[in-house]
Amino acid sequence: MKLNNSSVSALAIVLLLISSLAIVANDTILLGQAKKSSTTTKAGNAGVRSGGVGGGFAEQPPIGTEPLTPATANNSAAAIAIAHRLAITSVNSSKSNGGPCLPQLNHFILPLKEARFTVIKQCVTVTGRVVWTNYFNNDGDANFNVVLDPPYKNMLGPGSYSQVFASKYPGGPALHMETVCQGPVTSKSKENVGACDGYNGPDFRSVLPKIGQHVMVTGRYLIEMPEMPGGITELHPVYAIKILP
Repeated sequence: MKLNNSSVSALAIVLLLISSLAIVANDTILLGQAKKSSTTTKAGNAGVRSGGVGGGFAEQPPIGTEPLTPATANNSAAAIAIAHRLAITSVNSSKSNGGPCLPQLNHFILPLKEARFTVIKQCVTVTGRVVWTNYFNNDGDANFNVVLDPPYKNMLGPGSYSQVFASKYPGGPALHMETVCQGPVTSKSKENVGACDGYNGPDFRSVLPKIGQHVMVTGRYLIEMPEMPGGITELHPVYAIKILP
């Protein structure tokens, strides 16, 4: 059959309409699937109260307030899940050259305080820039925070991104460093009294970093859930400190 120009044009219009309807139908199906997936996700997370950037592990209290978190939180499902994830994402920490770990330093942390920790790795080394210092705590520790260099960014726990962390520690999300028994213990808490008796570990006072310095730090990598919602990741105790150029 021979078609004239009018017939050809009409046929082309019909085919174009059919194609457009097919595209609209396909988009409608995809949109419906996306909405269903979103609804399912929201329903599945209904019991989890997000901590903002912190990852949904704990609800953040108002800025400037301290959370009431029991010490047993370190054994919670959230703590174990976070520790497992961080053990995987901290793979780069084993590729740096740092000082040796000294396990006997753990003996200067009393069991009552040790019970607050979930240890992720016994010995890691990281690098970064110091953004906060506190020399010294009433428990004798010298503490500082380090904003990690790019290879180690994934080593921070949810609490390090929380409003509580930001209100307590200036300088942004950072890894918290605890250098034990560097000053006098004036605390009367059962967690601290007598903890540094007979201390024979390194004297880090001459190398404690200043804000702005680039450092390499070696320590036991852990998360302390009772410290704040979502937990705070730390090197505790610190075993070695090196000031970098």
